[in-house]
Formats: sequence, C-alpha cells, structure tokens
Amino acid sequence: MPELPGVRDIISASWRRALEHQVDAEEPDPVFVADRDEESMLVRSATPILDNLCTELAAHPVAVLLTDADGLVVHRSSVDRSLDSGLDRISLAPGYSYAEESIGTNGIGTTLECQQPVLVSGFEHFNSRLADFECAGAPIYHPVRGQLVGVLDLTSWAGTPGPLLLTLARRTAKQIEEAMLAGTGARELALFREYLVSCRRGSGAILAVNEDVVMVNNHARELYDAADRAALITHSADVAGSSTPVTVLADLPSGVVARLEYRPVYSGSVLAGGVFRVKSQAASRRTAGHADPRLTGVVGGSPAWRQACSAAQTSFTSGNWLVLIGERGTGKAALAQAVARHHAPGGHLIVRDCEGVDDFEAWAAALADEVIGGNSPAVVLQHADTLGTEGMRRLTDVFTTWQAAAPAEAPQWVAVTLSDAPHDPDAAGWLMPFFAHTVEVPPLRHRTEDLRRLVPHLLARHAKGRHLMPSDACLRQLMRLPWPGNVRQLGRVLAEVSRHHRSGTIEVTDLPAECRTVTRRQLTQLESIERDAIVRSLAANHGNKERAAADLGMSRATIYRKIRSFGIVPGH
Repeated sequence: MPELPGVRDIISASWRRALEHQVDAEEPDPVFVADRDEESMLVRSATPILDNLCTELAAHPVAVLLTDADGLVVHRSSVDRSLDSGLDRISLAPGYSYAEESIGTNGIGTTLECQQPVLVSGFEHFNSRLADFECAGAPIYHPVRGQLVGVLDLTSWAGTPGPLLLTLARRTAKQIEEAMLAGTGARELALFREYLVSCRRGSGAILAVNEDVVMVNNHARELYDAADRAALITHSADVAGSSTPVTVLADLPSGVVARLEYRPVYSGSVLAGGVFRVKSQAASRRTAGHADPRLTGVVGGSPAWRQACSAAQTSFTSGNWLVLIGERGTGKAALAQAVARHHAPGGHLIVRDCEGVDDFEAWAAALADEVIGGNSPAVVLQHADTLGTEGMRRLTDVFTTWQAAAPAEAPQWVAVTLSDAPHDPDAAGWLMPFFAHTVEVPPLRHRTEDLRRLVPHLLARHAKGRHLMPSDACLRQLMRLPWPGNVRQLGRVLAEVSRHHRSGTIEVTDLPAECRTVTRRQLTQLESIERDAIVRSLAANHGNKERAAADLGMSRATIYRKIRSFGIVPGH
C-alpha cells in the first residue's frame, strides 16, 4: 500500500496492518469475551480516577474507557446518552476487544500496537462505521514489572479537539500508574509488616506470599533444604489467594509432611497475600516403608508426582483396586503398569485399551478368559470412560465375576484410567462399587521441576544409544511451557528432535516451533500456523526480524507485535 498524502505515518502503517489481517472495512466485528477480569489491580486502581474524570466531563460528550492488555474493554462511563447509544452500535462496550486484528485502526488497538499515545480522528479509522468518532488512547504500564497492562481511551464525536483529548488521556494514564504503584506498595508493606509480626511471635518456619513476593525466614532455610522449600512455596502459592484461613498438608520431597497454617493479610479491603506458619508433622508413608516411590519406567521427584506414586503403590499392597484420573497424556497407565511390575515382577500383566472397542461382548469375554487362563496378578484398563453404557455394563459384569471367583481365577489388582473430562460422565458411578481408591495424577504443568529428569529419560529412550542431552537454555525453555498434552506431548516433541538431531547438545533453536514460544494461552489453529511460519522465517534469516517480516509479507511492526503476542523465543 503506497504512502498516502496527508495521512500520518502511524495511521497508514495501521491501515496496512488492517489489510494484512483482512479486517472488514464496513462492519465492525469485535471479539466478545464473557469472563473478563473486573477485579484486577488495574481496574481497582483506575476506578476512582475514572469516576472522578467522568464527573469532570459531565458537560461534555466524552466516554471514558479502560481496556486490558489485549484491548478488551473492562470499563466504560459516560453521561451522554447519545454518545452511549453510538458506542453501543459499534460494540465499543465492556466485554468487547478493540484489538487491531479485528477492528483495524482505532484509539485502543493502535495504541496497543505502537505502545505509545495515539489519536485517531474520524476518517483515520479503518472501519467506516467508526468515522463518526474521535479516539485518544494512552498506554498504561505496570509500575513495578514494567509491562503494558492496558489502555485509557477517551472517545467523543468527530470534530472534538483531538489534541486536548490526547493530553487528558496521557495525564489520566499516568494517574492510574501512580495509583497502581501506591496500591502495590501498600499491599507489600502490609504483607511485610504481618510477616515481621509472625516472625517475632515464634521460632518456626514462616513464609509470606503473594503473586509478586515470596518471603522466607531463616528458620525455614535451616529446617528445609532447597527442594523442600520449593515445594512449600508451590503449595503456598496455590492457597495464597484465599480470603479465609486455611490449613493444608504438604508432602515434601524429603518425605516430611509439613502442616501449613495460612492466614490472609489485607491492605484496607484488598487482599495483600498471606502468611504461612509451617510445622513438620512426621515422615510420610513412603519413607515409613509402606511404599517405595522408585518405580521403573516412570520418572519424577516432585511432591505431587511422588504422592501419586505412593498412593498407587499403597493401593496395590493393600489389595484395593484403583481408579487413576487425570488429563490425557499425564502417564496414568504408565504409572499403573510400573506399580504392577514393581510389586509383582514375575506375573503376567494384562494391559488393555478400552478406546475403540465396538464388540463389547467379545471383548469382555476375551478379557475374562485371559485372566482365568494365565498367572495374572494385575490388569490395567486404559480409557475406561470411552466404553459407554453397554461397554461399562459388560465390564462390570466381568468385575463382579472376578470378585466372586477363587483367588487363582481372579486378578489381585485392577487399575482403570479415566480422563478428567470423561467421554461418559457416568463412568465413575459404574466403577464405584468395585474400586476403593482413586488417585489423581497431576498434569505436567503442575510438576515442571520433573522435566529435569523426564527430558533426559525420554531422550535416552528415543535416541537409542546416541548421546543426546538438552542445553541448560533448552531445558529452561521446556520448563516454561504449559504442556497441554502433558508427558505424551513432551515425548512426541523429543522424538521429533531426536530424529533431526543425531547427537550432542540440543539448543532452543533445535526445538519445534510449538516449543519456541512462552505464551500461556491456547493458540487457535490459524495462530499456530502463523507462529510456525514466523519461527521458520526467523530461523532462515538467522534471527533478523526485518528480513523475516519481508519474507512473510508483514510489516516490521506486525512481526514485532506477533513475536511478543506468541512469546517467540529468539534463537540467538
């Protein structure tokens, strides 16, 4: 698109981005998000400032809007009914995103794109329906972390003196940042004071935690090693948002069970975090000889994983059948098989996948015959929730027969796995009469410290004797990812890496595109394709963003924004 005479560079660049995104120039189509965060620090800090500004502007047709870092409107106020109606017609309202990707050039999305104050007047809006408005946006930055957290936007009818709106938007954004800083300081000061009071009251281990701060006293450092302290912090972070006192038990890597007594701390009416008094209770069952957590074929040392292993083994040694529940790919069936082989190494282990069974009668009969015909101390059934009503009925008939049979004709132990989002919500009800124990297997994102063991273990499996190890940077990158497919996804990624990297050290640049980002949100299929294309182009151009953008037909601003949005990690 050629430069247009009389059009500012910042606007023409935004128009080009809108064309790249194929934004509709006639009808605005903003994305609606129902579950916006209306209790964030940004909203709490800004609300009194915005209310005061709206009062000052009562005689003027100006709407005051606040958005989050994605352009999602979280607040709008105006006393002019005509202006309100006009904004409703273009869906510039709470719950709608005015990011450039869906709306094109506007005071909110273009401010986010350029990360600087922007005035968009009348015809400068890409969408013709927005040409009736004058919009001035100013970015708002977190006062401690420094990242962009939202936009303050002032919108009025076209013809309103835009420079005045922009000046007022800048001033108001700064006021909000100052209020956030004061709020942050007040919260941390309140938490620190309560932490000091708790330390003076006793000689035990004390932790103070909120989303930005962790404080640990010297007693905690003396009583617990680094692994146990990390586990304590993980457990405390899960509780610290509670508004009421809570007591939780934490199974630590050393085998100690710690009792965490949590008390919330407030700064005025705002929750500032919480203080934990930690007391060691006793050695856990796994160190008292009831269960050996060291199982062949499964790897992990995190508290959540070791607790799941210990509970599964206790189920076997006590002769109680077991249900393993969790997200797909977490290793439920692998854990069950490891337990069976550890405690009955000489027996014939029967493993069956229930997914895809269509002849339920023949399948159930074959399963029953195999148990009776061989020395089978254990049976592991994967994906039992996929059997449906008829399959479950046949399976429970088999269970009933086994429980009534002589010991030689029935398995000692049966384990079934269920998804946390089962195909058949009634599956657990069918199994309840037969299974005394249920163990939840944690997702990989809840035990990322286990990647230090899992990654070399899986690489050794796929490398088949070749020496292949991750670099420290590569391992850190893998530990930052959310792993929605859990251990199965990690195994697939490492299998792909081992096919293309014969030996030596794996670097971040050797990882597939899906692992070269750190975004925590689930990408759409289109976004994943776009991310992969950017990663490939960056690699082909040795990290040069300008050349990568040119190869992809993007502007420099667009590729920089997408690199930030997708969290793409540079290869150099």
